[in-house]
Amino acid sequence: MLRFVFPIEDSRQDVQSFYNEFKSDDGTCIGYGGYENFDRWLAGMNNRISGKNLPAGYVRENFYLCYDGDDMVGVFNLKFELTEFLLNFGGHIGYAVKPSRRNRGCASQMLKQGLDIARELGFARVLYVCDEDNTASERVIIKNGEIFENRLYDDEEKVFVKRYWIDL
Repeated sequence: MLRFVFPIEDSRQDVQSFYNEFKSDDGTCIGYGGYENFDRWLAGMNNRISGKNLPAGYVRENFYLCYDGDDMVGVFNLKFELTEFLLNFGGHIGYAVKPSRRNRGCASQMLKQGLDIARELGFARVLYVCDEDNTASERVIIKNGEIFENRLYDDEEKVFVKRYWIDL
């Protein structure tokens, strides 16, 4: 079982190591932006969690660091409302597993536990959206009982996305 925690000052090294692994793998993921300046990154995450001082287009969300023992293996977020953009292209849920821990069941476990958190917070259903070419995420989604709704073209990112609803 993974441990989900909110980021705090003591998370600095884990967060930077996590995102540096993505950077060295030429990738990005949720929460990536600005992590090098940890104090500013942490303040931004705390604003997201509290729902205060959010940039335009942002909504309140719980952002978790996910640990397997002492190893930060991923991040998970749960948005409390959907803007029009999130309804079409973002969804309630986002997650990422660090490259060195992929293909070991971490994503499936993270989503399963994240759905439990959403249920405990009173969500009746959540929307998950992934890029059409992200077959790994699609497998995780299907394994967790999601219902495919449709496929949309994200003109900004120039990709098709698939939208799945998850009844809790």
